Amino acid sequence: MNHAETDQWQEAAQHLLAVNRPEQAERLVRQHLAQHPRHAFAHVVLALTLFRQQRLLEADEAANSAIRLNPQESEAFYMLSLVQANADKAALAETNIREALRLSPINSKYLGTLAWILNATTRPTEAKAAAEMGLRYDPAHVECLTQLAQAQELLQQWDPLLSTLHYLVSLRPQSSVAHQWLGQEALRREEYTQAQAHYQEALRLDPTNSKVHQGLSQTLRYQSKIGRLAHGLNRYLTFVSEGTKNRVLRAWGHFFLILIPLSLLCIPLLLFLGFESLYWRLHPEVRQLRNRPAGAPSYLRETFYRYGAVVSFVFLLVAFLPPVIWIMLKLGFPDSALGPGLTGGLTILVMSIGQALKSAAEMPLPDKSPAGWLLLATLVLVASLGSSLWSALWPWGPPAVLVSNGLLFYCLVRGVPFTQAGRTLR
Repeated sequence: MNHAETDQWQEAAQHLLAVNRPEQAERLVRQHLAQHPRHAFAHVVLALTLFRQQRLLEADEAANSAIRLNPQESEAFYMLSLVQANADKAALAETNIREALRLSPINSKYLGTLAWILNATTRPTEAKAAAEMGLRYDPAHVECLTQLAQAQELLQQWDPLLSTLHYLVSLRPQSSVAHQWLGQEALRREEYTQAQAHYQEALRLDPTNSKVHQGLSQTLRYQSKIGRLAHGLNRYLTFVSEGTKNRVLRAWGHFFLILIPLSLLCIPLLLFLGFESLYWRLHPEVRQLRNRPAGAPSYLRETFYRYGAVVSFVFLLVAFLPPVIWIMLKLGFPDSALGPGLTGGLTILVMSIGQALKSAAEMPLPDKSPAGWLLLATLVLVASLGSSLWSALWPWGPPAVLVSNGLLFYCLVRGVPFTQAGRTLR
Protein backbone atom coordinates (compact mmCIF):
# COMPACT_ATOMS: atom_id res chain seq x y z
CA MET A 1 0.00 0.00 0.00
CA ASN A 2 1.32 3.43 -0.94
CA HIS A 3 2.21 5.33 2.29
CA ALA A 4 1.46 8.73 0.76
CA GLU A 5 -2.00 7.50 -0.21
CA THR A 6 -2.50 6.06 3.30
CA ASP A 7 -1.55 9.32 4.96
CA GLN A 8 -3.82 11.25 2.60
CA TRP A 9 -7.05 9.36 3.37
CA GLN A 10 -6.32 9.29 7.11
CA GLU A 11 -5.64 13.03 7.24
CA ALA A 12 -8.80 13.74 5.24
CA ALA A 13 -10.92 11.52 7.53
CA GLN A 14 -9.45 13.09 10.69
CA HIS A 15 -10.11 16.58 9.30
CA LEU A 16 -13.76 15.73 8.56
CA LEU A 17 -14.18 14.36 12.09
CA ALA A 18 -12.54 17.48 13.54
CA VAL A 19 -15.08 19.71 11.77
CA ASN A 20 -17.95 17.44 12.91
CA ARG A 21 -18.72 15.78 9.58
CA PRO A 22 -18.68 12.09 10.52
CA GLU A 23 -21.02 11.08 7.67
CA GLN A 24 -18.57 12.36 5.05
CA ALA A 25 -15.67 10.78 6.95
CA GLU A 26 -17.53 7.46 6.91
CA ARG A 27 -17.98 7.62 3.12
CA LEU A 28 -14.28 8.36 2.66
CA VAL A 29 -13.23 5.43 4.87
CA ARG A 30 -15.61 3.05 3.13
CA GLN A 31 -14.14 4.07 -0.24
CA HIS A 32 -10.69 3.21 1.11
CA LEU A 33 -11.95 -0.12 2.52
CA ALA A 34 -13.49 -1.03 -0.84
CA GLN A 35 -9.93 -1.10 -2.22
CA HIS A 36 -8.20 -2.37 0.95
CA PRO A 37 -10.75 -4.52 2.87
CA ARG A 38 -8.09 -6.07 5.14
CA HIS A 39 -6.65 -2.78 6.39
CA ALA A 40 -7.24 -3.18 10.16
CA PHE A 41 -6.66 0.44 11.12
CA ALA A 42 -9.17 1.59 8.49
CA HIS A 43 -11.80 -0.49 10.32
CA VAL A 44 -10.83 1.33 13.53
CA VAL A 45 -11.37 4.70 11.84
CA LEU A 46 -14.68 3.43 10.43
CA ALA A 47 -15.73 2.47 13.97
CA LEU A 48 -14.85 6.00 15.11
CA THR A 49 -16.97 7.62 12.38
CA LEU A 50 -19.92 5.38 13.29
CA PHE A 51 -19.40 6.04 17.00
CA ARG A 52 -19.54 9.78 16.37
CA GLN A 53 -22.94 9.21 14.71
CA GLN A 54 -24.15 7.17 17.72
CA ARG A 55 -24.50 4.05 15.55
CA LEU A 56 -23.12 1.88 18.32
CA LEU A 57 -23.98 -1.58 16.97
CA GLU A 58 -22.24 -0.88 13.65
CA ALA A 59 -19.29 0.72 15.44
CA ASP A 60 -18.98 -2.39 17.64
CA GLU A 61 -18.94 -4.60 14.54
CA ALA A 62 -16.29 -2.44 12.82
CA ALA A 63 -14.02 -2.47 15.90
CA ASN A 64 -14.34 -6.26 16.18
CA SER A 65 -13.47 -6.57 12.49
CA ALA A 66 -10.26 -4.63 13.15
CA ILE A 67 -9.41 -6.97 16.05
CA ARG A 68 -9.98 -10.06 13.89
CA LEU A 69 -7.67 -8.64 11.22
CA ASN A 70 -4.98 -7.56 13.71
CA PRO A 71 -5.28 -8.82 17.31
CA GLN A 72 -2.28 -6.64 18.26
CA GLU A 73 -4.00 -3.37 17.26
CA SER A 74 -4.42 -1.55 20.59
CA GLU A 75 -6.51 1.22 19.00
CA ALA A 76 -9.13 -1.36 18.01
CA PHE A 77 -9.54 -2.47 21.65
CA TYR A 78 -9.65 1.19 22.74
CA MET A 79 -12.36 1.97 20.19
CA LEU A 80 -14.36 -1.12 21.16
CA SER A 81 -14.12 -0.07 24.81
CA LEU A 82 -15.50 3.40 24.03
CA VAL A 83 -18.43 1.91 22.11
CA GLN A 84 -19.26 -0.59 24.86
CA ALA A 85 -18.99 2.03 27.60
CA ASN A 86 -21.51 4.23 25.80
CA ALA A 87 -23.77 1.19 25.37
CA ASP A 88 -23.79 0.71 29.18
CA LYS A 89 -21.60 -2.41 28.98
CA ALA A 90 -19.14 -1.32 31.63
CA ALA A 91 -17.62 -4.74 32.39
CA LEU A 92 -16.84 -5.46 28.72
CA ALA A 93 -15.55 -1.91 28.23
CA GLU A 94 -13.15 -2.30 31.16
CA THR A 95 -11.89 -5.65 29.84
CA ASN A 96 -11.13 -4.19 26.42
CA ILE A 97 -9.45 -1.00 27.64
CA ARG A 98 -7.22 -3.13 29.89
CA GLU A 99 -6.31 -5.22 26.84
CA ALA A 100 -5.43 -2.02 24.97
CA LEU A 101 -3.21 -1.05 27.91
CA ARG A 102 -1.55 -4.47 27.88
CA LEU A 103 -0.61 -3.90 24.23
CA SER A 104 0.38 -0.25 24.80
CA PRO A 105 1.05 0.34 28.53
CA ILE A 106 2.44 3.88 28.30
CA ASN A 107 -0.65 5.57 26.90
CA SER A 108 -2.37 8.41 28.77
CA LYS A 109 -5.41 8.28 26.48
CA TYR A 110 -6.10 4.66 27.43
CA LEU A 111 -5.50 5.35 31.13
CA GLY A 112 -7.88 8.32 30.99
CA THR A 113 -10.56 6.10 29.45
CA LEU A 114 -9.98 3.42 32.09
CA ALA A 115 -10.33 6.09 34.80
CA TRP A 116 -13.58 7.28 33.21
CA ILE A 117 -15.05 3.75 33.27
CA LEU A 118 -13.93 3.23 36.88
CA ASN A 119 -15.47 6.55 37.94
CA ALA A 120 -18.71 5.70 36.17
CA THR A 121 -18.88 2.37 38.02
CA THR A 122 -18.27 4.14 41.37
CA ARG A 123 -14.70 3.00 41.95
CA PRO A 124 -13.05 6.38 42.52
CA THR A 125 -9.94 5.09 44.32
CA GLU A 126 -8.98 2.91 41.32
CA ALA A 127 -9.96 5.71 38.93
CA LYS A 128 -7.72 8.16 40.78
CA ALA A 129 -4.77 5.76 40.54
CA ALA A 130 -5.32 5.25 36.78
CA ALA A 131 -5.63 9.00 36.12
CA GLU A 132 -2.51 9.77 38.16
CA MET A 133 -0.54 7.16 36.22
CA GLY A 134 -1.68 8.74 32.95
CA LEU A 135 -0.58 12.16 34.22
CA ARG A 136 2.88 10.78 35.00
CA TYR A 137 3.28 10.08 31.27
CA ASP A 138 1.56 13.31 30.15
CA PRO A 139 1.05 15.91 32.93
CA ALA A 140 -1.21 18.02 30.69
CA HIS A 141 -3.53 15.22 29.51
CA VAL A 142 -7.01 16.74 29.73
CA GLU A 143 -9.02 13.51 30.06
CA CYS A 144 -6.77 12.23 32.85
CA LEU A 145 -7.11 15.57 34.66
CA THR A 146 -10.89 15.49 34.21
CA GLN A 147 -11.16 11.96 35.59
CA LEU A 148 -8.79 12.80 38.45
CA ALA A 149 -11.09 15.69 39.38
CA GLN A 150 -14.13 13.40 39.15
CA ALA A 151 -12.48 10.84 41.43
CA GLN A 152 -11.45 13.54 43.91
CA GLU A 153 -15.02 14.81 43.99
CA LEU A 154 -16.40 11.31 44.65
CA LEU A 155 -13.79 10.83 47.40
CA GLN A 156 -14.64 14.31 48.79
CA GLN A 157 -11.00 15.44 48.53
CA TRP A 158 -12.02 19.07 48.18
CA ASP A 159 -8.66 20.90 48.36
CA PRO A 160 -6.89 18.65 45.81
CA LEU A 161 -10.00 18.92 43.62
CA LEU A 162 -9.76 22.71 43.59
CA SER A 163 -6.07 22.56 42.58
CA THR A 164 -6.85 20.08 39.79
CA LEU A 165 -9.68 22.25 38.45
CA HIS A 166 -7.55 25.41 38.42
CA TYR A 167 -4.82 23.55 36.52
CA LEU A 168 -7.41 22.18 34.09
CA VAL A 169 -8.74 25.70 33.41
CA SER A 170 -5.19 26.99 32.88
CA LEU A 171 -4.74 24.33 30.17
CA ARG A 172 -8.21 24.73 28.66
CA PRO A 173 -9.42 28.29 29.38
CA GLN A 174 -12.13 27.86 26.72
CA SER A 175 -13.56 24.75 28.37
CA SER A 176 -17.14 25.36 29.47
CA VAL A 177 -17.12 22.16 31.53
CA ALA A 178 -14.05 23.23 33.52
CA HIS A 179 -15.58 26.61 34.39
CA GLN A 180 -18.88 24.92 35.26
CA TRP A 181 -17.05 22.57 37.60
CA LEU A 182 -15.24 25.47 39.28
CA GLY A 183 -18.59 27.22 39.71
CA GLN A 184 -20.06 24.08 41.26
CA GLU A 185 -17.13 23.80 43.68
CA ALA A 186 -17.35 27.50 44.61
CA LEU A 187 -21.09 27.03 45.21
CA ARG A 188 -20.35 24.09 47.51
CA ARG A 189 -17.89 26.29 49.43
CA GLU A 190 -20.57 29.02 49.59
CA GLU A 191 -18.31 31.44 47.68
CA TYR A 192 -21.21 32.83 45.68
CA THR A 193 -19.41 35.70 43.90
CA GLN A 194 -16.75 33.35 42.53
CA ALA A 195 -19.39 30.79 41.63
CA GLN A 196 -21.33 33.41 39.66
CA ALA A 197 -18.19 34.47 37.77
CA HIS A 198 -17.33 30.89 36.77
CA TYR A 199 -20.90 30.03 35.77
CA GLN A 200 -21.18 33.21 33.69
CA GLU A 201 -17.96 32.32 31.87
CA ALA A 202 -19.26 28.78 31.28
CA LEU A 203 -22.52 30.25 29.96
CA ARG A 204 -20.61 32.54 27.60
CA LEU A 205 -18.72 29.54 26.21
CA ASP A 206 -21.78 27.28 26.02
CA PRO A 207 -25.05 29.30 26.07
CA THR A 208 -27.31 26.24 25.67
CA ASN A 209 -25.95 24.17 28.58
CA SER A 210 -28.91 23.57 30.89
CA LYS A 211 -26.70 22.55 33.84
CA VAL A 212 -24.85 25.87 33.64
CA HIS A 213 -28.19 27.72 33.59
CA GLN A 214 -29.31 25.77 36.64
CA GLY A 215 -26.03 26.39 38.49
CA LEU A 216 -26.04 30.13 37.79
CA SER A 217 -29.69 30.32 38.83
CA GLN A 218 -28.87 28.58 42.13
CA THR A 219 -25.95 30.96 42.70
CA LEU A 220 -28.21 33.98 42.25
CA ARG A 221 -30.70 32.34 44.59
CA TYR A 222 -28.21 31.90 47.43
CA GLN A 223 -26.82 35.43 47.15
CA SER A 224 -29.98 36.73 48.82
CA LYS A 225 -30.45 36.37 52.59
CA ILE A 226 -33.82 34.69 52.19
CA GLY A 227 -32.32 32.21 49.72
CA ARG A 228 -29.45 31.35 52.08
CA LEU A 229 -31.92 30.87 54.94
CA ALA A 230 -34.05 28.50 52.85
CA HIS A 231 -30.90 26.68 51.70
CA GLY A 232 -29.75 26.19 55.30
CA LEU A 233 -33.18 24.94 56.34
CA ASN A 234 -33.30 22.54 53.39
CA ARG A 235 -29.82 21.24 54.17
CA TYR A 236 -30.74 20.67 57.82
CA LEU A 237 -33.97 18.84 56.98
CA THR A 238 -32.08 16.71 54.44
CA PHE A 239 -29.49 15.82 57.10
CA VAL A 240 -32.26 14.73 59.49
CA SER A 241 -34.20 12.86 56.80
CA GLU A 242 -31.22 11.03 55.27
CA GLY A 243 -29.62 10.44 58.67
CA THR A 244 -32.69 8.76 60.12
CA LYS A 245 -32.93 6.52 57.04
CA ASN A 246 -29.25 5.57 57.43
CA ARG A 247 -29.62 5.03 61.21
CA VAL A 248 -27.30 7.88 62.18
CA LEU A 249 -27.70 8.40 65.93
CA ARG A 250 -27.07 12.16 65.78
CA ALA A 251 -29.78 12.58 63.13
CA TRP A 252 -32.27 10.66 65.28
CA GLY A 253 -31.41 12.97 68.19
CA HIS A 254 -32.18 16.01 66.05
CA PHE A 255 -35.37 14.34 64.79
CA PHE A 256 -36.79 13.90 68.31
CA LEU A 257 -35.54 17.36 69.30
CA ILE A 258 -37.45 19.10 66.50
CA LEU A 259 -40.43 16.73 66.38
CA ILE A 260 -42.92 18.97 68.22
CA PRO A 261 -41.63 22.38 66.96
CA LEU A 262 -41.57 21.11 63.38
CA SER A 263 -45.09 19.72 63.57
CA LEU A 264 -46.39 22.98 65.04
CA LEU A 265 -44.57 25.08 62.45
CA CYS A 266 -44.95 22.79 59.44
CA ILE A 267 -47.53 25.00 57.70
CA PRO A 268 -45.52 28.25 58.21
CA LEU A 269 -42.36 26.45 57.07
CA LEU A 270 -44.04 25.19 53.91
CA LEU A 271 -45.40 28.67 53.21
CA PHE A 272 -41.92 30.15 53.74
CA LEU A 273 -40.27 27.62 51.40
CA GLY A 274 -42.97 28.25 48.79
CA PHE A 275 -42.54 32.02 49.09
CA GLU A 276 -38.75 31.73 48.79
CA SER A 277 -39.05 29.54 45.71
CA LEU A 278 -41.43 32.03 44.06
CA TYR A 279 -39.23 34.98 45.11
CA TRP A 280 -36.22 33.29 43.51
CA ARG A 281 -38.00 32.56 40.24
CA LEU A 282 -39.28 36.13 39.97
CA HIS A 283 -35.83 37.64 40.63
CA PRO A 284 -35.00 39.87 37.60
CA GLU A 285 -31.64 38.21 36.87
CA VAL A 286 -33.12 34.73 37.16
CA ARG A 287 -36.00 35.68 34.84
CA GLN A 288 -33.49 37.06 32.34
CA LEU A 289 -31.43 33.89 32.62
CA ARG A 290 -34.49 31.75 31.93
CA ASN A 291 -35.28 33.49 28.64
CA ARG A 292 -34.84 30.59 26.29
CA PRO A 293 -34.80 30.30 22.50
CA ALA A 294 -37.99 30.17 20.49
CA GLY A 295 -39.46 26.69 20.44
CA ALA A 296 -38.36 25.88 24.00
CA PRO A 297 -41.21 24.94 26.37
CA SER A 298 -42.58 27.75 28.52
CA TYR A 299 -41.32 28.01 32.07
CA LEU A 300 -44.87 27.43 33.35
CA ARG A 301 -45.09 24.17 31.39
CA GLU A 302 -41.62 23.10 32.55
CA THR A 303 -42.55 23.76 36.20
CA PHE A 304 -45.81 21.81 35.80
CA TYR A 305 -44.02 18.82 34.23
CA ARG A 306 -41.21 18.88 36.81
CA TYR A 307 -43.28 19.27 40.00
CA GLY A 308 -46.72 17.95 38.98
CA ALA A 309 -45.86 14.42 40.10
CA VAL A 310 -44.59 15.78 43.43
CA VAL A 311 -47.88 17.60 44.04
CA SER A 312 -49.75 14.37 43.20
CA PHE A 313 -47.50 12.55 45.68
CA VAL A 314 -48.32 15.12 48.40
CA PHE A 315 -52.07 15.00 47.71
CA LEU A 316 -52.10 11.20 48.00
CA LEU A 317 -50.00 11.37 51.17
CA VAL A 318 -52.39 13.87 52.77
CA ALA A 319 -55.36 11.76 51.62
CA PHE A 320 -54.25 9.00 54.01
CA LEU A 321 -54.91 11.16 57.09
CA PRO A 322 -58.75 11.54 57.14
CA PRO A 323 -59.64 7.81 56.85
CA VAL A 324 -56.84 6.81 59.26
CA ILE A 325 -58.09 9.30 61.86
CA TRP A 326 -61.72 8.16 61.27
CA ILE A 327 -60.76 4.48 61.76
CA MET A 328 -58.78 5.26 64.92
CA LEU A 329 -61.72 7.14 66.41
CA LYS A 330 -64.11 4.31 65.52
CA LEU A 331 -61.77 1.82 67.20
CA GLY A 332 -62.10 3.82 70.42
CA PHE A 333 -58.89 5.80 70.50
CA PRO A 334 -59.41 8.94 72.64
CA ASP A 335 -59.04 12.31 70.95
CA SER A 336 -56.09 13.17 73.18
CA ALA A 337 -54.15 10.16 71.88
CA LEU A 338 -54.23 11.50 68.34
CA GLY A 339 -51.93 14.42 69.15
CA PRO A 340 -48.61 12.53 69.13
CA GLY A 341 -49.63 10.60 66.01
CA LEU A 342 -50.55 13.77 64.14
CA THR A 343 -47.31 15.39 65.31
CA GLY A 344 -45.23 12.55 63.88
CA GLY A 345 -47.32 12.35 60.72
CA LEU A 346 -47.03 16.06 59.97
CA THR A 347 -43.29 15.99 60.65
CA ILE A 348 -42.77 13.09 58.25
CA LEU A 349 -45.01 14.85 55.71
CA VAL A 350 -42.90 18.04 55.77
CA MET A 351 -39.64 16.10 55.42
CA SER A 352 -41.05 13.93 52.61
CA ILE A 353 -42.25 16.98 50.67
CA GLY A 354 -38.86 18.67 51.00
CA GLN A 355 -36.99 15.56 49.84
CA ALA A 356 -39.36 15.00 46.91
CA LEU A 357 -39.05 18.62 45.72
CA LYS A 358 -35.26 18.44 45.95
CA SER A 359 -35.12 15.17 44.00
CA ALA A 360 -37.50 16.45 41.31
CA ALA A 361 -35.40 19.59 40.82
CA GLU A 362 -32.29 17.48 40.15
CA MET A 363 -33.91 14.96 37.79
CA PRO A 364 -34.19 15.41 34.00
CA LEU A 365 -37.44 17.05 32.86
CA PRO A 366 -40.09 14.31 32.35
CA ASP A 367 -41.51 13.89 28.84
CA LYS A 368 -44.94 12.78 30.04
CA SER A 369 -47.51 15.22 31.40
CA PRO A 370 -48.46 14.66 35.07
CA ALA A 371 -51.98 16.06 34.45
CA GLY A 372 -53.65 12.63 34.72
CA TRP A 373 -52.03 11.78 38.03
CA LEU A 374 -52.67 15.27 39.38
CA LEU A 375 -56.37 15.08 38.54
CA LEU A 376 -56.66 11.58 40.01
CA ALA A 377 -54.83 12.59 43.21
CA THR A 378 -57.10 15.62 43.61
CA LEU A 379 -60.20 13.44 43.25
CA VAL A 380 -58.80 10.94 45.78
CA LEU A 381 -58.13 13.74 48.29
CA VAL A 382 -61.68 15.05 47.85
CA ALA A 383 -63.06 11.50 48.23
CA SER A 384 -60.95 10.96 51.34
CA LEU A 385 -62.28 14.10 53.02
CA GLY A 386 -65.85 13.42 51.87
CA SER A 387 -65.95 9.78 53.00
CA SER A 388 -64.63 10.71 56.45
CA LEU A 389 -66.95 13.68 57.00
CA TRP A 390 -70.18 12.44 55.35
CA SER A 391 -71.92 9.93 57.60
CA ALA A 392 -73.96 8.48 54.71
CA LEU A 393 -70.76 6.80 53.44
CA TRP A 394 -69.95 5.17 56.78
CA PRO A 395 -68.75 2.53 57.65
CA TRP A 396 -67.31 1.31 54.30
CA GLY A 397 -66.39 4.63 52.68
CA PRO A 398 -63.23 5.53 54.62
CA PRO A 399 -61.67 2.00 54.52
CA ALA A 400 -62.41 1.71 50.79
CA VAL A 401 -60.79 5.08 50.12
CA LEU A 402 -57.80 4.10 52.29
CA VAL A 403 -57.21 0.86 50.35
CA SER A 404 -57.63 2.43 46.90
CA ASN A 405 -55.42 5.37 47.91
CA GLY A 406 -52.74 2.92 49.06
CA LEU A 407 -52.79 1.16 45.68
CA LEU A 408 -52.60 4.45 43.79
CA PHE A 409 -49.80 5.69 46.04
CA TYR A 410 -47.85 2.49 45.38
CA CYS A 411 -48.30 2.87 41.60
CA LEU A 412 -47.22 6.52 41.70
CA VAL A 413 -44.11 5.82 43.78
CA ARG A 414 -43.13 2.96 41.45
CA GLY A 415 -43.55 5.09 38.34
CA VAL A 416 -42.25 8.54 39.33
CA PRO A 417 -38.61 9.33 38.40
CA PHE A 418 -37.79 11.20 41.62
CA THR A 419 -38.23 7.99 43.60
CA GLN A 420 -35.80 6.04 41.45
CA ALA A 421 -32.04 6.14 41.54
CA GLY A 422 -29.80 5.03 38.71
CA ARG A 423 -26.36 5.65 37.33
CA THR A 424 -25.28 5.23 33.72
CA LEU A 425 -22.08 5.72 31.86
CA ARG A 426 -21.75 9.09 30.17
